[in-house]
Amino acid sequence: MPEFVPPAPDQDKTPRSYASEPARHVEYATLPPDVTLKPEGIHFKDNILVVSVATMVFTSLIIFYIPFFNGLLGGAFGGFHAGRMKRALAAAVANSIIVPGILLLAYGVGAPDLLRFFSGLGVGGWLALHVIGTFIGAVSGAYSRPLISDRNMFRYAEVAPRTEKSS
Repeated sequence: MPEFVPPAPDQDKTPRSYASEPARHVEYATLPPDVTLKPEGIHFKDNILVVSVATMVFTSLIIFYIPFFNGLLGGAFGGFHAGRMKRALAAAVANSIIVPGILLLAYGVGAPDLLRFFSGLGVGGWLALHVIGTFIGAVSGAYSRPLISDRNMFRYAEVAPRTEKSS
């Protein structure tokens, strides 16, 4: 009876050694001096801050005639959308500059005196109430957002230790 001979290893299935390959040589082309590379625009990693600012500005401008409530509602919506306290406060700072700037520019075009923006309240009072309401709303909106959501579900996920089941 003939003795069993193991089959030879398959040459096609065995991966070849990469150590024996020659080193690759790469040549980079030089650009002419008049050709420059420039980015096509500003690209944010996430546009959450931009949309949070837009939400705050839009909401605050719609109800600008209610001095404290406009900032409070806009800050709450934008802060909730921002999700984190840092982004919510950054959006509140931007909103505190953009909304009064838009309103004062629109009001200043036809009116000679900016002190009569709201007859009894004035520009300073309206501005103070708007800024205070915006920051309170941004903090409350960011605080009311749950930490684990669809957007950042894996950021806070921890691996739970395995426990043995007792029978």
